[in-house]
Amino acid sequence: MSAQGRATRLGARLLQAAAALALALSLAGCERGSGDALTPPNNGVASSLHLNALMDAAFGSQQQVIDTQQVRWRANLMLPPAQEARLPSVMLPASEPLAPLPPLTAASHPLPVALQRTAVVTIPREVVRLNDTRAVLVFESVPADGEGRPARRQTSQAVLGAVFYSRAAAGKNSPEKPRAAGEEQWQVSRFLPYVDAVGYEGSAGDSQVYKLAPERYLLTFESESCWQGTCGSWLHGYLLQPEGMALALQSRLAGNNRAAYADCDARLSPQRSGPRQRRRPAAADPATPASAAASAAIDSHSCFDVRGEVHPISREAASADVSIRFKGLVSTVRGERQTVQETQLFRLNDGLYEQVDGGPNPVPEF
Repeated sequence: MSAQGRATRLGARLLQAAAALALALSLAGCERGSGDALTPPNNGVASSLHLNALMDAAFGSQQQVIDTQQVRWRANLMLPPAQEARLPSVMLPASEPLAPLPPLTAASHPLPVALQRTAVVTIPREVVRLNDTRAVLVFESVPADGEGRPARRQTSQAVLGAVFYSRAAAGKNSPEKPRAAGEEQWQVSRFLPYVDAVGYEGSAGDSQVYKLAPERYLLTFESESCWQGTCGSWLHGYLLQPEGMALALQSRLAGNNRAAYADCDARLSPQRSGPRQRRRPAAADPATPASAAASAAIDSHSCFDVRGEVHPISREAASADVSIRFKGLVSTVRGERQTVQETQLFRLNDGLYEQVDGGPNPVPEF
C-alpha cells in the first residue's frame, strides 16, 4: 500500500475512532442519567425470526401501527441530532470509497456528542441469522410528526439501527407468547439504536444481503434521489457479524442527467443507422446573439447515464471480495458518446473494504 493510501486509511480510522469515542462518552452519560440509551424499548422474546415478531420483541406489540402502506412501530430513542442530507456538489462521496476525509479537529468533531430523546417511527429492513444461536435485525427510523406519522422531506435521512437476538434456552417462555411444540424463541440481547444515518426522504433505499463467510454478511443500501433532472445513487455497505454492525464500504453507484437537459436523451440514445459524424456548429449569426449563446450553453454540458451493480466474489477460506461492475454512456460533446465499462474490486482488510483492482469510479460527479 502506498504512503498516501496508508495516510488515507489512518485518517479514516482516526475519524471513525473519534466518532465512536464521542458516541460512547455520550451514551455513558445518558446511561448514568436514564439507564435507557442502549436498552430496547421492550426487552421481549420473539416466537420466530419473522420481522414482525422480532420488532414486537424489541419495541412492544402495543407500539405497532398498521396502515394501508406498511406496519410500523413507534418508539422514543436516544439519538444524535438529526442532520439533513446534503444536496449535490457538496454531498457526493469522493471518487474512491473511504477517500481522504477533512482534517480531524476539535471544532469539527466536538466531544461528547449530545444525544436527545427522539420520537421516531421505525420499520424493519432485514433479518439475518448469523449462526445457530445468534440473529440480527436491522431497522430504520425517521422522526415522527405530531400525529405519530413519519416526517419525511427530500433531505430527511433514515437512521439505521440494529437489534441482536440470542436463541432462548429451551425452558424459557415469554409470558405474552408461550412456546409451541418445536418452536424457537429469540431473546433480545443487544440494542443499537444508531449505527448510521443515510438516504433521502426518510428511507435508506433498497437493501440487499450478501453472505461473505460463515457468520459474516454484507448488508447494502442503495440510496437514490433526483434534483432538477439529475439523479444519483449511492452505495453504503455494512458488515453484519456477531460482534456488531459497522460501515465497511461506500461509493457512488449510479448517476444520470437524461432529464436535466433537452438534448441529453437524444445524445445518449443508440445510433439509428451508420456512423454518426460530429457536427460542426453553424457559423454564428451576428444578428442573433441569443441563439449563439444558447448553442454555446448546450455545447458546454456533458450528458451521462452510468450504473453499477454489486457482486460478491467468493474466496476460498476467506471473506468474499466485492466487485462493482459499471456500465453506461457518457457524451461530453454533441455528436460523440463513449461507452463506459469498468469493474472495481474491493477486498476486506481490517473491517473496511479497500479497492484492490480497477480504475477510478466512472460515475461522474455533479
